[in-house]
Amino acid sequence: MSTHLNEAEIEAFHRRGYHTPSRALSVEEAVAMRRKLESISAEFGTEDEAIPLTDLHLVYRWAWDTVHDPRIVDPVSDLLGPNVLLWSLNWFIKEPLDKTFVTYHQDATYWGLEPHDVVTAWVALSDAGPTTGPMKFIPGSHRGELYDQDDTFEENNLLSRGQRVRTQIDETKACLAPLSTGQMSLHHVRIIHGSEPNLTNDRRIGMVLRYCATDVRQTKVDGDRAILVAGEDTYQHFSYIPRPETDGGDAERALGRAHGQTRHKALMND
Repeated sequence: MSTHLNEAEIEAFHRRGYHTPSRALSVEEAVAMRRKLESISAEFGTEDEAIPLTDLHLVYRWAWDTVHDPRIVDPVSDLLGPNVLLWSLNWFIKEPLDKTFVTYHQDATYWGLEPHDVVTAWVALSDAGPTTGPMKFIPGSHRGELYDQDDTFEENNLLSRGQRVRTQIDETKACLAPLSTGQMSLHHVRIIHGSEPNLTNDRRIGMVLRYCATDVRQTKVDGDRAILVAGEDTYQHFSYIPRPETDGGDAERALGRAHGQTRHKALMND
């Protein structure tokens, strides 16, 4: 089976700003990955032992291998071109009957990545059906204005600053993007998107991988890092991250903490 998008899917992505759904992992693979994530959270959940879940590919070899998986990278390359970097790996988790939500926002406003040749792959490690609070997109908004955003810091908002776009959203135009376990969606860095609370009795777990073309640079901080996952990088705008040698090792965890500080500065720097 081909891991690439066809011409119609590529055209639709550029017109709408998103593609959904496609199969990234088998159900069995997704369930196994969920178990690994939850095991890490349980084992290293105390303040003294904590491993930041953001960018686990710096700390665990299975996460490093996942960000290179052709079932994810090939569709992204169809949209960005042959030369692609992995910029970050994150997790959006909503607990059962949780009140957490994500306000309508545009990632391009605060990531500091320019030009906006950036695509996010959102992979469901659990059911992300209509009542779990899946993502919803405003089709075509990636081709419009890049809006200023208000930092609300609202309670239960999963975003780092509770960002909300300064524009009126016509909710009737929003397209819900439910996913089954192991499926993924792809969306453009400029598209307006958000999500509602999880109304089910299971966790809604999304693995979120942000990819960019190699011409993209970080404009807000120095010393940002990335991984070349396809093609070649003639620009060298980012420092390269090495593959972990020891799962959960001291050196890997130290790099993860240092990298997290750099990213925090970028996300919080206006």
